[in-house]
Amino acid sequence: MKLHFKTPAKVNLGLHILRKREDGFHELETILQMVSLYDELELESSSSGVELECDTPGIPIDETNLACKAALLLQKTCRVENLGVRIRLKKNIPFGAGLGGGSGNAAGVLMGLNRLWDLNMSREKLAVLAAELGSDVPFFLTSPCALGVGRGEQLEVLTSCAKFQVLLVFPGFPIATSWVYQNLKLKLTKRENKISILRKILSQSDIASLGSQLQNDLEPVVIKRFPEIQIIKDELKARGALGVLLSGSGSTVFGIFNDPDEVRVACADLKGKWECVVTETIGSFSEFFPEEILNYQ
Repeated sequence: MKLHFKTPAKVNLGLHILRKREDGFHELETILQMVSLYDELELESSSSGVELECDTPGIPIDETNLACKAALLLQKTCRVENLGVRIRLKKNIPFGAGLGGGSGNAAGVLMGLNRLWDLNMSREKLAVLAAELGSDVPFFLTSPCALGVGRGEQLEVLTSCAKFQVLLVFPGFPIATSWVYQNLKLKLTKRENKISILRKILSQSDIASLGSQLQNDLEPVVIKRFPEIQIIKDELKARGALGVLLSGSGSTVFGIFNDPDEVRVACADLKGKWECVVTETIGSFSEFFPEEILNYQ
């Protein structure tokens, strides 16, 4: 049996860091939104083991890859070491870009293998496993738009607002999340918490106001080390973006637009300098998961 499906990218419309925790992680509040840039996954039953193939050089295909980790964790948790899978991954979401590509892959593997191996696990149980894999992984099992607290793994579903265009600009280099958090100086940064404002604006589908309130506490750290990020932000603003922001810990910068023609022109203008792609916000899991996976539970 084979399953073929897509897993989306995400952007952080707001990211506010509250404090550093005793476990070394940071306590935060974030609003996550899925967008229509997708990796492609194929899962094929095999007699034993977990194998991963990837079309992109430099992407690990061993147990350090979150897709592999997800399969091995599910195998161990459900005690189905006698079941195997071949995972074929086609990457379209850049690595180390703050878009959650690897986390989405892991969530997709959990969902797909639940069906392929006929494990009959609820989405809630899969989300508990997802939290062991990484802070962003549970989001990709929860809702296309959500508020994340704690490490980002405690989620509250937010109703998706009217769709809007998101222009993703990838500068061509990855940024390690660990480096960003290690260099974050909370006491030196005067930071307003705009999460509740963003949440209210989303519920009202007020895209113009949304753009003016985008927030990421990690941005100053990244811009100081990588000034090109600020250049991209300025270029997006100059081309009519309603708001621009670094996604997560970077390196992708995104701009939000309400006019499809305007976003296409902006993308064409910037494509000569950076890797750009026009996406839109996702409103439902049915936009990327097939019915045989979604309707299984």
